[in-house]
Amino acid sequence: MAEMLPAQRQQQIVDRLNANGQVRVNELAAALGVSDMTIRRDLTELEARGTLVKVHGGATREAAATSLEPGFAAKLQREAVEKFSIAGLALSMIRPGMAIALNSGTTTFALAERLSGIQDLTVVTNSPRIADVLWQADNSSQSVILTGGVRTPSDALVGPLALAGLSQLHVDLCFMGVHGFTLEDGFTTPNMLEAQTNQAFMACAAQVAVLADHTKWGITGLSQIAPVSAVDYLLSDAGLPAKALAGLRRVIDVVQTAPAA
Repeated sequence: MAEMLPAQRQQQIVDRLNANGQVRVNELAAALGVSDMTIRRDLTELEARGTLVKVHGGATREAAATSLEPGFAAKLQREAVEKFSIAGLALSMIRPGMAIALNSGTTTFALAERLSGIQDLTVVTNSPRIADVLWQADNSSQSVILTGGVRTPSDALVGPLALAGLSQLHVDLCFMGVHGFTLEDGFTTPNMLEAQTNQAFMACAAQVAVLADHTKWGITGLSQIAPVSAVDYLLSDAGLPAKALAGLRRVIDVVQTAPAA
């Protein structure tokens, strides 16, 4: 196959950016059959034209502000296949009779959609959407505890009411979605009140598993939830970069979904 011209390659980058909202250097290099350095040069040229904004490890359509928080509906459409697979990993950790916590997030929402068949389950959540999914499942053996609080753009209930409720509870497992994670900055979110509430979720759990697809790697939000080492498990997909995986496995138990066929 003839080598792609720079203009053709850059158009492919722009097409992928428009489809996904962000692109990563290593993924582009693998998909387009060129080196990471070539992709970085392409991104530099495209940034100079005002087409994109370079960020650590890739690029976005606009500046990736640490306090930017997309709405729930927008996030629900991203990496849907990966989220479903990660939810399957989480599901395998749950047994009848457990008490679990699910913070508000689209991957934890994907998990909630798969909980209907588990008997005698108690679910604590600060997500009205997750509570509604479980109510619609109509499993009379399950109990759902919805915290109070003030609603954020990502449909999380946060603030003093949420903290007060969580401080009185104890669960076997907390499954937590995050905005982004790095080894240096840990697990983060753009919303300071969500960070505080997620910390309360962690404090009431015997074990904590973060559910995060590979696109969350390299992203840092405004507020740290916890260092990577403070969490027991990271459940992710096969797209997590090898270098990131090696570093993460030194401090946390990482479980990945199988590569796509």
